[in-house]
Amino acid sequence: MQQLTSISNFEQLENAFIENKSWDKQYRLIIQLGKLLDSLPELLKSEANQVKGCESLAWLVISEQNGHYDFAMDSDTRVVKGLMKIVSLIFQGKTKQQIQQIDCNELFKRLGLLSHLSPSRANGLFAIIHNIKGVNHID
Repeated sequence: MQQLTSISNFEQLENAFIENKSWDKQYRLIIQLGKLLDSLPELLKSEANQVKGCESLAWLVISEQNGHYDFAMDSDTRVVKGLMKIVSLIFQGKTKQQIQQIDCNELFKRLGLLSHLSPSRANGLFAIIHNIKGVNHID
């Protein structure tokens, strides 16, 4: 199995999902990815940064530097943290235009992710993505 710490982009993530064909192994992979997500400082776990529409407690902090966006995220559950790490691998360091062009449904389809997530977990995942794609409203 590929070293998780070496996963730094979507293609490497997709390869890891392919290597771990069963949903049980992919689920464990998601949890392991969550362990790689840096925790947010307690100060940033505020209501203003809380992701609405996520059943679990989840926070998202968006920052921009030189037209590229960074996303710091955290959650109170391991699975959501893993999903956030996946989202981070997809969006981190991209420009507004690049973010808007990303088709998450297609990417998640390639991973086989949506067919295994509960509706509430999928809703939470898309709430995070909706907040990220809202970077056009940051200006």
